[in-house]
Amino acid sequence: MHLYLLRHAEDRAGKHDPHNQLLTEHGRRQAQAAALWLAERHPTELRTSTLPRARRTADIVAHHTDLAVREDPRLNEIVWASFEGELLPNPREDRHYPPPPGAESWHTFMTRVATCLSELCRQATEDQRIVLVTHSGFFDAVHELLCGGVGRVELSVAHGGTTHWQYRPGDSGGAWLLHQHNATFTLPPLNDETTVAATEFHA
Repeated sequence: MHLYLLRHAEDRAGKHDPHNQLLTEHGRRQAQAAALWLAERHPTELRTSTLPRARRTADIVAHHTDLAVREDPRLNEIVWASFEGELLPNPREDRHYPPPPGAESWHTFMTRVATCLSELCRQATEDQRIVLVTHSGFFDAVHELLCGGVGRVELSVAHGGTTHWQYRPGDSGGAWLLHQHNATFTLPPLNDETTVAATEFHA
């Protein structure tokens, strides 16, 4: 099984609701560039976080791969904001302390990421090529789960960046093989196709 983790494309920062954001024009081109690259890998399944910035990215990938989009809330970013909107310390630095009201602990977040990966592994076949449209925190959690260790390791992941893991149970070199991390792609020129995609998915 091949897993392609795709970070959502660039979005417009929203002051009132940070999870309800539209992609920027640059972000739509990022999503299109990643989609064209992924289409050449012939993916067999497309899953996305339920957050709008990820879903809108996934819709552009679906347009170029002819895949149906399946929403999976386990791919959502860690919920790390208090009800009062106060600035909080990094969740992994405070992993041994209960989170403030409205926030999700790192342990809870890791559990849902691990549950998602475990399900994929149980159902894995050699010819599967699954695209997961998600968020930067998910990349960090997957790295921690697969590589071990409890010290903080933060991964740099660009908007529209892709990380490619392969699951190969029973292999003498290890069950997981990292092919590439944070691959980014040349943006397509501004043209009618970009405009059509923007109108179709983001009107």
